[in-house]
Amino acid sequence: ASFRPGSNAQEAVAPNNILFIENLPYETTGRMLEMLFEQYPGFKEVRLIDAKPGIAFVDFEDDVQSSMAMQALQGFKITPQNPMSINFAKK
Repeated sequence: ASFRPGSNAQEAVAPNNILFIENLPYETTGRMLEMLFEQYPGFKEVRLIDAKPGIAFVDFEDDVQSSMAMQALQGFKITPQNPMSINFAKK
């Protein structure tokens, strides 16, 4: 895909092994996310950001493995009101 000025930020972030998760319900725990993501090959760890509830980072061994998990879980609803938004983290 070619980069077009003015395209949304998601397209501008190159694939990498770290996923940035948004729109998590306030009560989400690290263990809940681990159970979701550890079913995908290459899973390493989940990091919740205490200062910013509702976001997390999930680390994989490489960008191919993180891409597979992102495609599989994009829009997954932890609660009916909270479909997860998954992007590659900015390096």
